[in-house]
Amino acid sequence: MYLVLAVTALLLITPRAGLAAPPDWPRLMGGEIVVEAIRNSQGIRGVRTRFVVSASRQAIWKTLVDYENFPLFFRGIERMTVLTEDASGARIEFWADVVLRDLHYVLRRNYERPGYRLTWERESGDLERIEGSWSIVATGVAGKHLLIYESYVDIGFSAITYFIQHGAMTRAGEMADTLRNWIEPAGQDSVTGS
Repeated sequence: MYLVLAVTALLLITPRAGLAAPPDWPRLMGGEIVVEAIRNSQGIRGVRTRFVVSASRQAIWKTLVDYENFPLFFRGIERMTVLTEDASGARIEFWADVVLRDLHYVLRRNYERPGYRLTWERESGDLERIEGSWSIVATGVAGKHLLIYESYVDIGFSAITYFIQHGAMTRAGEMADTLRNWIEPAGQDSVTGS
């Protein structure tokens, strides 16, 4: 009974997409990683992570599509295979340990605007639904870019989805830190690019 009440309360206080607070620039420019629980317009639980990276837009993009090193940035990926890749995007098969269970699924990653934005959605697999995006946004400071990561997952059962969201928030902060540490040394040669 108490678990049901706790889950219901958390469902009511999770922000919905479109109601996101504007970036807290002092915190972000000070190096903080801001992670928040959110929902998309269909009510699917998700996580939004914002952090600033000192690197060129090109260095950041190169890392976001570096499938060879993907498991180094994203904890929980046990195995993955790039099925296809071209200028418009990639289809990738994943085997992952996602908080409470092992999952197998195929994502389509769409390179909507290379160097600025990519999105993904589930094509097949264990999850009811998974979608998300990466956005690279200029900060107004040469060589510094805001990265915005959003991921929404629905496994078909709301109580388990809540626990996955909670675990994803912890992993998202760790992922952001790992990714920034990977990108910044690689991007130092071209840090003034935009």
